[in-house]
Amino acid sequence: MKLAPFFLFYFTIFAFVPSVFSKTPDSTTSSFIFSVQELLFNDQFDAADSLCEKFIADNAASPVGYLFKAGSQLGEMSDQEEALHSQELRKLVDSVITLCDKGLETSTDSDAAYLYLWRGHAHVYRSLFESHFGSFTSAIKHGFKAHDDYQKGLGNDSILYDLYFGLGNYHYWKSVKAGILRTIGIISNEIKKGINELGLAADSGIYFQEAAQNSMIWIWLDKKEYDSVIVLAEKMLKKYPDSRTLRWPLAAAYFQSGEFEKSGWQYQILWKHFEQNRGNYFNLIECEYHLHECYKQLGFKKKADEILAKVNNYGSDIPKSTKKRQRAKLNYLRRELAR
Repeated sequence: MKLAPFFLFYFTIFAFVPSVFSKTPDSTTSSFIFSVQELLFNDQFDAADSLCEKFIADNAASPVGYLFKAGSQLGEMSDQEEALHSQELRKLVDSVITLCDKGLETSTDSDAAYLYLWRGHAHVYRSLFESHFGSFTSAIKHGFKAHDDYQKGLGNDSILYDLYFGLGNYHYWKSVKAGILRTIGIISNEIKKGINELGLAADSGIYFQEAAQNSMIWIWLDKKEYDSVIVLAEKMLKKYPDSRTLRWPLAAAYFQSGEFEKSGWQYQILWKHFEQNRGNYFNLIECEYHLHECYKQLGFKKKADEILAKVNNYGSDIPKSTKKRQRAKLNYLRRELAR
């Protein structure tokens, strides 16, 4: 699964716990958040969406339900590689921002810090959507707004470590993707700062230690620290066994480590999902490319050839946009078939 740079933040954003009522969420809000977190980590988007609808019906003035509903829809869109809920997601994000703006008019410092946290995450969702399906310029704009909200939140409550979750991801990925601009000093190198901030969130955040850990999985993958990816992803998969969010980096880490049998097993699990829920040819091709390479490395020629035959049979079923995005892998697999 190939992700836009800032989109990597999506996989780590579900486990914070806001509340419009006080700094400490009441039991109803906490129960809702933990339940939605579990559903989203297991990629159960329909169930998460339904739970959000119920919470919104009972708590219409709270931005929490709207925010998590937007997260559920964004998760489904990324999983399917298709902009299924683009207009509704924008409306949900606008609702979160409006409710937070209203709350900030009369809030105490502690409540304001949480309102900035929620509004920051709302901007992140919009940024993630735009970076993957829409305007790159809009994605950058909302990314900057999210950063500003997290900083304002710390100005109201310097020990609300949940805010470092957003800042850590922002500082790390902004620095990594800056490339030559970072090298020549136009954009500062805040890679270490981002990692340290995520460490604060993982150690001292109240409600999203697992989210911060998940964020670190993707950072370790980016830094080629594959052993760290494998240890933590395997651990988290024991709790969230249906999570494709966790399985993608685990499969990639095994592949890059040369553990092709273990990598192939993970890609096979992913492949079965997309084969049974046909439509996301981008991820189907991604799985089949890596499965072919795993089988080839292991000397399983028959299985490798079976993969090539499957890809060849898709024909006109693959959308033009997917063919364009996966051109390199498709051309490679077709050359392999022609040998």
